[in-house]
Amino acid sequence: MTDIYALPDPVILAQIGRKLKEARIEQNISQKSLADSSGLSTFSISQIENGHNTSLLSLIMVLRALNRLDVLEGLFREKPVSPVALSKYMKRNPQRKRAYNMNGTAENGDVTTNDFNWD
Repeated sequence: MTDIYALPDPVILAQIGRKLKEARIEQNISQKSLADSSGLSTFSISQIENGHNTSLLSLIMVLRALNRLDVLEGLFREKPVSPVALSKYMKRNPQRKRAYNMNGTAENGDVTTNDFNWD
């Protein structure tokens, strides 16, 4: 497995372009057809596949047209909350005191109307 952090940015761009081209060819889609379905020009598709710089929007449009938006799922994963962060949050934002308990009595012990039988 390649250490992606060791690669220079132009090499990463070229690799992304190659992978997009492979996905297009695997699906038996021409550059013209991909351009039509993505809303980009064939020149743009060629530039992307050859590792030239492109916008994020163009990349998303190509991935959507190839039905491969799943490669971006890692960017949308929710970060789990650490117990330390949760503890700090709870200290800064304590829960409000409720006027009544769930059993119908007030915090000070007074009886509420829930305790009366209205039948």
